[in-house]
Amino acid sequence: MRPRSLIRATLAGAAAALTASVAYSQIPAASLDQLAGQARGKGPVIWYESSPTDQADKIAAAFAKRFPGVTLQHTRDAGGAGIGARVIQEVQGNARTADLLTGSASVIWQLVNRDMVVKQDWKAMGVPATVGTSPFTIASTTAVYVLLSNKQQVSDAEAPKNWDDLLNPKWSGKVGLWIRAEPQLSLAATWGEQKTAAFIESVNRQKPFVFKSTFPLAQQVGAGEVPVGLGLYHAAMVPIQRGAPIRFHFPDPVPTTTLHSAVIAAGKNREGGLLLALWLATPEGAKVYEAATGRGHAGVDGTEVQTLLAGRKLTEFSPDKVPDNLDMFERFNKSIAAGGQAVK
Repeated sequence: MRPRSLIRATLAGAAAALTASVAYSQIPAASLDQLAGQARGKGPVIWYESSPTDQADKIAAAFAKRFPGVTLQHTRDAGGAGIGARVIQEVQGNARTADLLTGSASVIWQLVNRDMVVKQDWKAMGVPATVGTSPFTIASTTAVYVLLSNKQQVSDAEAPKNWDDLLNPKWSGKVGLWIRAEPQLSLAATWGEQKTAAFIESVNRQKPFVFKSTFPLAQQVGAGEVPVGLGLYHAAMVPIQRGAPIRFHFPDPVPTTTLHSAVIAAGKNREGGLLLALWLATPEGAKVYEAATGRGHAGVDGTEVQTLLAGRKLTEFSPDKVPDNLDMFERFNKSIAAGGQAVK
């Protein structure tokens, strides 16, 4: 069943973020503590999400400190592509599955369309409409796409700074891409499908290397194996902080993917899943998540990512538009896979 009545998300950059930050304080701490009481004794909160284990461990430690007696158990899916399919298989097989899934709307809607996600009254919980972005999803963090280049192999003048720069013939066989068309789908919100599809074909003529995850993509840019790439800001920050010679530029417009959280109906600790979703939508939880992963929430005042994006033109479909664009997303995915050189 495909839901027909959804609340539109506001993804208008800094102005929306300032509005949301005021409303975040409406989520009462007492309500979170009450949920924590209900979650205790129901086993660990199973969380499916794409961050590396060492990063997730930091989030789990902070969550356990804030809510004693509630244990968070993280399961990673590198790249985020298989999380939805895993939940579907587990639910159909009556196996233990996630209590909370955090991922892109394109992933979550696979489950919404199968009635596997709990519908929520976010307003009654004190969550503003810009954060409780549909009756099924709450915004948890923002994935930001950037153009990457290796400082030792690419000069500042040559470094790709905008979309057309990736099409320069000098980068033939030297471009890295993510196999999932998330940034391209977000671009289509501004460019439309026809222009975006033509851009994908133009990049394909560059014979790009296609990675299953943006983390190895960034590592390969840092190693100079792939001098330039289209990657994720937070994934690139991992090797940058270790000294890798990577620079990044924000193109115009900047594609973003809001990662949403959804409580899974078949989860055994749904109260714990809801607790985690709400906590991630508070300044405390958002800043813990950003400090651990480098991936901040553009809708929370005071996060580093909000500051980075201030004044920039962002592009992304709101969650209510995702069901209408799943076919386009799959076409983009197939085009990238067919035109690129797969990297294992």
